Amino acid sequence: MMQAIRTRAGSIIVKVLFGLLIISFGFWGIYTRSPSFTEKSPDTVIATVGDASIRAQDLQKSLEAAMQRLRAQTGGSITMEQVKQLGVLDGLLNQLVDRSLLDQETERLRLQVSDEVVRSTIYENPAFRGPDGRFDRMLFQQVLMMNSISEDELVARVRREIPRSDLLQAVTAGAAGPADVAAALYRYRNEKRVADIVSFPVAAIGDVGQPSDADLTKFYEAHQEMFRAPEYRGFTVIGMDPATLAKTIEIPEDKLRKEYDERKDEFVTPERRDVEQILAPSEDKAKEAEAALAAGKDWKEVATQIAGQDPDTIDLGLMKREELPRLLADIAFELPLNKPSDPVKSPLGWHILRVTKIEAPTEQSFDQVKDQISSELAHDEAVNRLEKLGNHIDDALAGGALMADTAAKFGLTATTIPATDETGKAPDGKPISLPIAANEALKAAFDTRDKETSRVEQTQDGAIFAVHVEQVRASKVRPLTEVKDQVVAAWQSEQKRDKATKEAEALAASVSGDKTLAAVAAQQKLTVTTSPALARRPQQGSKVPPALVGKLFGAQKGETVTADDESGAYVAQLKEIQAPEPPQGDVAKTQDGELANSIKLDMASEFTAALRQRYPVDIKRDALERMF
Repeated sequence: MMQAIRTRAGSIIVKVLFGLLIISFGFWGIYTRSPSFTEKSPDTVIATVGDASIRAQDLQKSLEAAMQRLRAQTGGSITMEQVKQLGVLDGLLNQLVDRSLLDQETERLRLQVSDEVVRSTIYENPAFRGPDGRFDRMLFQQVLMMNSISEDELVARVRREIPRSDLLQAVTAGAAGPADVAAALYRYRNEKRVADIVSFPVAAIGDVGQPSDADLTKFYEAHQEMFRAPEYRGFTVIGMDPATLAKTIEIPEDKLRKEYDERKDEFVTPERRDVEQILAPSEDKAKEAEAALAAGKDWKEVATQIAGQDPDTIDLGLMKREELPRLLADIAFELPLNKPSDPVKSPLGWHILRVTKIEAPTEQSFDQVKDQISSELAHDEAVNRLEKLGNHIDDALAGGALMADTAAKFGLTATTIPATDETGKAPDGKPISLPIAANEALKAAFDTRDKETSRVEQTQDGAIFAVHVEQVRASKVRPLTEVKDQVVAAWQSEQKRDKATKEAEALAASVSGDKTLAAVAAQQKLTVTTSPALARRPQQGSKVPPALVGKLFGAQKGETVTADDESGAYVAQLKEIQAPEPPQGDVAKTQDGELANSIKLDMASEFTAALRQRYPVDIKRDALERMF
């Protein structure tokens, strides 16, 4: 069975699952538990799958990687509450459940994988390939070390992943969508629509006056969440960065010279040559160009008029030998100045080269780079010292030492922030200033409980810091007296949007029978715009709002629809429905492939759902809530 499955190892489902393994090396980070998590038992069982258990630490590892990705995508911090609301936590737990289901089923079926297949899978992983495209043992070890995983752990992981993939491939093999379904899906996705549109922008609505006290109070009470103040925290952060410590570190002369000798190639600038080329399409044209040059004709004139060359491709610029194809480099770096080469053929055509400038190789002396090397070594030494210093600071804080005393004892910078929200803004809206590990310290402050101190953390650039939370001001709705101006502005904005919406609805109501939107709008001296062909999925940069596009794709030809958003209201009449031509060639194959893949994913989902009957799943919600 395994052999039969493996013959289809190039299929999409296997590629997806192996892809997840490969991608994981791009997202794994050094895993550090937050203080609030370490205070609880990581061995707590949060779910059982058949006879197997999923523990809090298993979910925490997946969660850390997911949160790193979310922070990278959003460019900011994300809270555990947001993770729960987005369904990320439940999604990760379901993934762990599915893995456990597949593991138990592969064990029941006695699906095994040989050492050779495991070895081959690891060797072919792009994450472990060097510049030459081959497996790089040193890179392999570096990746494992960076991600805190041993070689044995990786082998065990791959050994589990392959049977899972094989099992899913066996279940989903041969899945395909009916031709008429694929065609209907293609038409649905690629249909386009054209409409006449009249806009009523909020910005064009005149003054709507001031609200009465009763209106203002009513609006405020109905929209209190608009005026909610975020949670604010006051905290003190102590720490030090490598640049500060490096200023106090002196590197001995002999160590600097040794480093210079070991890195000497790094301080050598190789010879560079300014190369021009004439690129001819044939040998005859190349010889004709060669003869014209020998007769004294201008280089660029010969290149453009005889060789028919684009003028932008004549001057290659200052090039190092390795920046040119070897065939051309060997010629260019032997040519004397301003002497054309003989014509030479390459896969691109026939070349005649000329060197117009030569920059001799240079080597920076020890004295020239001494300060640079000293700075780099001092920084590296500072990072190492800070890592050790962090352990001592951690011990001191754990022993009850005060932040101020700890900062003074170890020479750390201390900064107190009276109040800030999670985005780094004070109650007055101004950004706070944190001289050390700003983003990391802010995150730690909101991950640490009130009146408690975080563990000492070391950032990616080597800085160390710890945070003590001194006060937490819970999120609350600001009183009307405090936000009156904001409430008035919001009330006025709503009035303008309502007015724009009513004008749009009135215009739409007047379009009936033989009266088109364009004709009615012309009578009312309103501007009508005919849209470009609109895709069902709104395109980036489109001036037609998504809300209106959605309405148009639910309308019949000639039907009038309205929509509104924050910027205004819109009336549109559908003029034309453009059906796509049936897909051909590669487009049809891609469409069929996408449908087949979708069916395979559905089949895989149904399979894991069926496995839950054989291996009952019990999610322990109380434990999950307690731990996360």
